[in-house]
Amino acid sequence: MSERDYDWIARRAYSLWEEEGRPHGRDEAHWQTALSDWETLQAAATKMTEKSGQRIAQAQLSATEEGLVITEEPVQPARKGTRSRKG
Repeated sequence: MSERDYDWIARRAYSLWEEEGRPHGRDEAHWQTALSDWETLQAAATKMTEKSGQRIAQAQLSATEEGLVITEEPVQPARKGTRSRKG
């Protein structure tokens, strides 16, 4: 586990401890709950990443079948509120 992940779990456990009124002797329960929360978030992120990879592969396959050219550089969408200047 990375230091960043460990820090997230520690901050979450501390937050749970504070929410419960800072009870004495519940540190292990708070840590386990925070760890479970972290594992749930990691599983959701992994699932989302896998699904996005599948959608990208499907889009590339469809584009190839339709004879469209796929570039290596992704096209960046225009930002909201950005206006183009016309000469």
